[in-house]
Amino acid sequence: MPMKFIQGQIISILALLMTSIAVYAEMAKVSCVYQTTESIIHAIDKDQQHDHKVRQWYFWRAENQLEVANAEQSLGKKWIYNGQQMVVYQVLYHDRKFVLEFQPTDLKILGLQSNWKMRASLFPPEILTQLHQQGSGKFQEYATVNYQGNVAGHRYQVDWIPVLNLPSRVVKQLGNMIIITQLKEVYPLDKSPYKQLSSDQYDDMEYADIGDNESHPIAAQLQKDIAIGYFHLH
Repeated sequence: MPMKFIQGQIISILALLMTSIAVYAEMAKVSCVYQTTESIIHAIDKDQQHDHKVRQWYFWRAENQLEVANAEQSLGKKWIYNGQQMVVYQVLYHDRKFVLEFQPTDLKILGLQSNWKMRASLFPPEILTQLHQQGSGKFQEYATVNYQGNVAGHRYQVDWIPVLNLPSRVVKQLGNMIIITQLKEVYPLDKSPYKQLSSDQYDDMEYADIGDNESHPIAAQLQKDIAIGYFHLH
C-alpha cells in the first residue's frame, strides 16, 4: 500500500479524533437567537397535515453563567456555575420582577441536577458522541460538522459548530413529532444587540422558602402554577 495513502488515512483519523475531542472544548462567550419549530404530522387519507408551533428565544453564555429568555423577555432562566461542579438555578420572572432561586441541594432533592456541559452547549454530549459524522458545511462564517443517527428511539440530525461548541441546527424526530431548532443569529457576547435584563432590583425567594411564604402574592401564585419553576428545569 502506498506510503502517501497510509499517511493520508492517519491524518484523516487524527483529524476526526481531534474534532471529537474539541466538540466540548473551551466555551466562547456568545449571544444567540434561536428558533424552535415543533411539528406534528397527521396522515389523513394519504395526505399529510402539519401542526406547527414556532417560538424564538435568546441564549447568552458567559464564563460561569448561562441564560435563556423567551422572545418577549418576560421569562428567563439562569444557571450560575461556581467551579466546584455545583450549579445554582434561577427562574427570572421579568414581567413580575421576581426571582425564584434553586440551590444545588434543592436540585438534588428534586432529582433535577443541572448538567453544565449540556446547558452550556445546548445539546447533550452523551448523545452527540453516539451520532455518526456525515460531512461538513457552513453557518455564516463558521464551519460545521454534520452528525446523524438514532439514540433511544429518536432520530437526530445535528449541524455542529466546533469553534463555538453550539449547534447551528438540530432536528429531533420521534414518530410523527419533529422538533427543529435553528440558530438565526450569533454574536460575541460583548457586541450583541440583544442584552440581558438585569434582575438586581427584583424581589427574590429561595425555592426552599416558598412553603413559608404563602401570604406572598407571587409565591402563592407560583404554588398554583404547575408550569412555573418546574417544567423549566427539564
